Amino acid sequence: MKTRGFKQFVFIAAALLGWINQPAIGQVSKVTARIDTTRMLIGDQVNLWLELDQASKQIIHFPSPGDSIAGKIEVLSASRPDTIAHTKQSWKLRQRIVLTAFDTGFYVIPPFVFRFADGSDSLKTAALGLEVLGIPVDTTKGITDIKAPYEIPVSFVEVVPYLVVGLLLVLIILLYIRYIRKKRKQLEDAPRPEIPPVPAHIWALGELDELVREKLWQQGKVKLYYSRLTDILRRYIELRFLFPAMEQTTDEIMSDFRKAGNLPENISLELFNLLQLADLVKFAKWNPVAEEHESSQKSSYDFVLRTKPVVNLRKPSDEAGTYAEKEALS
Repeated sequence: MKTRGFKQFVFIAAALLGWINQPAIGQVSKVTARIDTTRMLIGDQVNLWLELDQASKQIIHFPSPGDSIAGKIEVLSASRPDTIAHTKQSWKLRQRIVLTAFDTGFYVIPPFVFRFADGSDSLKTAALGLEVLGIPVDTTKGITDIKAPYEIPVSFVEVVPYLVVGLLLVLIILLYIRYIRKKRKQLEDAPRPEIPPVPAHIWALGELDELVREKLWQQGKVKLYYSRLTDILRRYIELRFLFPAMEQTTDEIMSDFRKAGNLPENISLELFNLLQLADLVKFAKWNPVAEEHESSQKSSYDFVLRTKPVVNLRKPSDEAGTYAEKEALS
């Protein structure tokens, strides 16, 4: 019993002596570590604060956090220690460390060690606990983002290309409308074929007679002959049937006759063959024989004579045989 009491006395005495001999620096220096929250969602960020209370003449180094803590907690950034309060006798400094984690679980943040510049001693913070929680998954809603998409406001620079393209489209449309109106006005203002003082068939027969007297194809001027011949027929068709034949192709002229239905099939076929032969001579350098020249000349006379208006003797003499009269073909 006496031995046991002696041992207790020695232990208490040693503790008192150790407390008395502890460096005075420990009485005024203090370090703490704290975090904003002990629970966070996976991928979120949390602030870890390191604070140091020290005597004004002491130099104590803050610990370096490194790139990660406890293997799974990543260090995003660490600020430089900053003085938040001071007096003549003491200083208070603080450092901010931003942490994040991408694995769920409970992690222990080990103590941080603050070391004196002279290497005489060190100070440790208390260990901290951090729980990283996962996001509850509702399997009925499918895959969703951890965070809602961030909406970036549209800048004026991004809108400029669309405005330019839109203005160009509007300009093109306006120019096209202007072109159409101008074209339509030109067609409306275009001079109409002058109606000769004599009926169309009389004029056409006179022009054919003049062409025969010139004897163009006999002189080797075959292309000129067929150009003059088709011009007479096209002019006659314009005056007689009011088709724009001078500006139309052979197929367009025949299409108008088919739509109007006022030309018998045999006459239509004969006219088509004549115009087609003329096109071959003018554009394909075709050289018909003499019999074809004479046949083309005869077909031209026949077309005019067989399509001329019929004079109705029962009408007054001032209305008989007028150009615009639409009667049965002879």
